[in-house]
Amino acid sequence: MDIVGIEDAGQLARVVSGDLDPARLTLFSTMKNEMGFLPAWLAHHRAIGFEQFLIWDDASDDGSSAYLTAQPDVVVMRSDLSFGALLRYRDPDGEVREERTGTYFKIALPHLFFDGAFVGYVDADEFLILPPGVASIGEVVARLADEGAPSAVASVVEFFPASASGLEGALPQSFSDLLAAYPYFQGEALVRLRAGAQPELLGKSKTSRLFKAFVVKPKVTRRGWQRVWMSSKDKKAQAFQKSPRHKTPLVRRDSQSRLTGSHYGNLPPSSEVLLTVAHFVFTAQFADKIARATEWGAHANGAAKYRYYAELLDKMRGVENGFLDDNSVAYEGPQQLIDCGLMRWQVEVSGWTGQRETSGGPDLGNLG
Repeated sequence: MDIVGIEDAGQLARVVSGDLDPARLTLFSTMKNEMGFLPAWLAHHRAIGFEQFLIWDDASDDGSSAYLTAQPDVVVMRSDLSFGALLRYRDPDGEVREERTGTYFKIALPHLFFDGAFVGYVDADEFLILPPGVASIGEVVARLADEGAPSAVASVVEFFPASASGLEGALPQSFSDLLAAYPYFQGEALVRLRAGAQPELLGKSKTSRLFKAFVVKPKVTRRGWQRVWMSSKDKKAQAFQKSPRHKTPLVRRDSQSRLTGSHYGNLPPSSEVLLTVAHFVFTAQFADKIARATEWGAHANGAAKYRYYAELLDKMRGVENGFLDDNSVAYEGPQQLIDCGLMRWQVEVSGWTGQRETSGGPDLGNLG
């Protein structure tokens, strides 16, 4: 297996649709068969100020490829390699590690086009929420630039219905309708910002809490020659994979600053800006996503987590308010996220320093 660096991305993937403008504020994502979320995802992120979308499409066959190529603000890239194919990647610091192709492209593809610009990164089932009083992602980028910060991190907040019966029906087609259908989140901080350091992760994800509540435990399954001997790596692959509690959705792309994987930048992020990413994993697509991920096997450790999701869903069926616990909160607006520590946006107004307050009725965070 040859070793690849960031500079090799242009030989492994190609633009198949669209003309990229490096001057436009761009959101990057890797996608495969995400037609269910695409209309809402694009509309929402356009509404909060992203001007262009760079998408690596992993051979989608659900209509999303045609949908993406028809969008005038979307640039589509493809590769002969699939998301789960393994590469030997040498990062700019000289460290060589095995990396999935999809993660490598997330690190490397934006570097083909942008120099000194901030680039956004969220997945198709993730929706970036802006702080109260902030009208555009451009305001966040400007603040980071003024701070000299290379990136901003975000709490990854899983949204969910009250009961498993709420996962039935069609997938909503707008961000506001997604929030209406799956309105609850855990009102508990997940990230603590630290000056000059990577963030500290706190608490547990909603997925971890549900696994514990419904007694879903890791199980080692042995097949074929593994009945005789199984490596520690293979055993670990069948353990729980932690759901993300944070990610870095805004990173300045230059010779010093870069994304290093799915969740971190290589340099300490802003210690004053904490955004929120709404993650819609528990939706009408949940059962189908479990089936697709298990068959596809490209997620971490062969999609072992989705095997446990299937068990969880079976145990939750028929349980009234099975998703809810004492810390489950119905979403009304981004001020809630600040109040419970899932978002931070320090402001200075006439000598006063503190979190920005909202006024008037509920603010749903620039709904698309």
